[in-house]
Amino acid sequence: MTDVVLSIHKDHVRLHRDTGETEWPLGDELVEIMHDASGRKAEEFTGALEPGVSQQARIKAGLRLHEGLLGGAPDGLWQELQNEASEGAPLRVRLDIDCLPLAALPWELMRDRQRALWRNSRVLLRRGRHVGSPGKEEETSRMGPLRALLVVCNPRDPNLLADCELAMIGAALTGLPGRIHTEVIDGPSLTELAAELAHVRPHVLHFIGHGMRAVPGDMGGLHFNAQQPVAAADDPQWKTAQEPWTLGPDEMHHLYDKWTPRLVVLNACRQAHAPAAELTALVDTCLDRGSAAVVAMQADIESPAAAQFSHALYQDLARARSIDAALTEVRNHLHKTEPDGPSWALPVLQCGVHDPGEVVRMDFGHAEPELTRLNGSWPFADLAMFLGRAKERRTGWWEQCGANPPQRLLAITSAQRESGKTWLAKWCLLTCMLRGEDVTYADLSAYAGRGNGDDPVTLDWLAVLRALRRACTDPRQPDPMLPAEFARFNQVLNRALRGGRDWAQRLPASSEDRGDPFVVESDRHAEARKREIFQAFLSTLRSRAQSRRRPHLLAIDHAQGIIESDFRAVLLPLLLGPVQEMKDEFPLRVLAVTPQSWPGFRHLQEFMRGDPVALTDFQLYDYKRLAREFWERQVHSSRVPREWTFKGFEQVLDAALQGSSQQSFPVTAYQQMLDVLLGMAGMREAG
Repeated sequence: MTDVVLSIHKDHVRLHRDTGETEWPLGDELVEIMHDASGRKAEEFTGALEPGVSQQARIKAGLRLHEGLLGGAPDGLWQELQNEASEGAPLRVRLDIDCLPLAALPWELMRDRQRALWRNSRVLLRRGRHVGSPGKEEETSRMGPLRALLVVCNPRDPNLLADCELAMIGAALTGLPGRIHTEVIDGPSLTELAAELAHVRPHVLHFIGHGMRAVPGDMGGLHFNAQQPVAAADDPQWKTAQEPWTLGPDEMHHLYDKWTPRLVVLNACRQAHAPAAELTALVDTCLDRGSAAVVAMQADIESPAAAQFSHALYQDLARARSIDAALTEVRNHLHKTEPDGPSWALPVLQCGVHDPGEVVRMDFGHAEPELTRLNGSWPFADLAMFLGRAKERRTGWWEQCGANPPQRLLAITSAQRESGKTWLAKWCLLTCMLRGEDVTYADLSAYAGRGNGDDPVTLDWLAVLRALRRACTDPRQPDPMLPAEFARFNQVLNRALRGGRDWAQRLPASSEDRGDPFVVESDRHAEARKREIFQAFLSTLRSRAQSRRRPHLLAIDHAQGIIESDFRAVLLPLLLGPVQEMKDEFPLRVLAVTPQSWPGFRHLQEFMRGDPVALTDFQLYDYKRLAREFWERQVHSSRVPREWTFKGFEQVLDAALQGSSQQSFPVTAYQQMLDVLLGMAGMREAG
């Protein structure tokens, strides 16, 4: 919540808090700026953010802003407010400035003799304004993950370094995978951007691009597709060039027709001030249409600094920090990275809500520190290196645990080897688990050859059931079931496997699986015995879900290890069929993972009510972009020496591509090339 509001009214400053209001005169220098129609006096302050200006000049400007705003306050008032704050209970201050000449000043430079106020984590400052009308955000749930749509305005502009910024965002999320879901759209038209906004429904709308300086009578905006390809044939991704256009206030207004993002990030130059039209062009439009906050840049930000800004921002958003606390940490990160530069003061946070903690707050199904423990538990540890597949990720977890009603049966498949099917399955499990659901990962490849199948590397239906039971009780699972929960199932199993004329009369006393095979009889009881076994298995899982009041997602990986005839004749009708028909409040759901080449996949596809999630190899354009993200994730996770640069990895990548006619590549190619680089380094050390 807001503890203090500092506002400027005519030539006075007013401080409002719960205990009352206090006023004092605005400093003479700021009063002169208010009435200076030429704007020259304000340039003495705004010029402090220009490249090449000394650090001392910025410090001096910050001291003058502090004196003009707080110099006339009652003795000790501001210090008293700061003394009451702490890291755990910071003072939240909203600065309201309706006067455009004063609003254009770089208030983020403001400092006293000891420190820069906007880098103080005990005092969280932000700019504020009136609350806009509610937007068309159709979701009432705050359940995570946080969704962010990253819009690259000029993907063909090499000076923008958009791929570097995207890579830094990806690296920022390696520590806590699953907390934030990001999707990228490159150089869209206005129509395409509006459609993607309505489709993804992002909580964060993040623009990566260059701002356009307004001219008299014009409004500021963001350039799209200003840099066109030299030749259509030089890159298959850009066969048709998009028409250049500018995102101004009217176009931004149109984007809000179907969805309102909570936070808008304009990581581009000159969007927060100078001239004032740029402020109203985009920031005010976003707030008027119902966004809770906007972060914009108030001067030119160099592309490397823009990438560092995004890295720090998303790292803190993943840690569930409030937007004002996150921006304070971002400023400190930028200051450490470039202590003599102005980048730390460039972001301007405008809030249209009273509580900054509500801007990007997301709920998860577990409290800390349990949430973070689960994030790194088996089988999710390797997901920090899971690249790309944004739309497939969203389809997977959204269909399983985000849709209403969710899909009870989903499949992940591909026609290629090493396309990332297992990673995607684990990602779906991770996301649903973070949302508070029970999940089980069953890798049938670990059990292949242990059943009674005709082929020593395949599993019959009984071996599959035993493998699933073992997976559910595996202590490595995030929240494993107890073996005792399968006691009645084991009793039913022992009775039904034995068969005989009186097989259904009485349950055996033993609750341990005796490991018997299924005795095939010539009478009609064989099918009834199978049905009872599967009903007992499903009843066990359903009872678990109902008692814990949580859905249960069971992922069956490497389903191609199942005998095709057993899958078609037994598992489809007796296991997957009932799952697909369940109407439970807390249902059991199944995610099957298999290649398209497996004969059983055709039966599965015909049986499912929805379409499978199909993966392909990375295309050349995505492959080059994701190579940088792979590298940044390796550096961020300390898997390569920090003194190494992407250039060396890029050289290995280019050498592998030379003379190759391939237009797609497997997901494992990056690690293979990194292994080459590490091997070369090892040989040099040995030599």
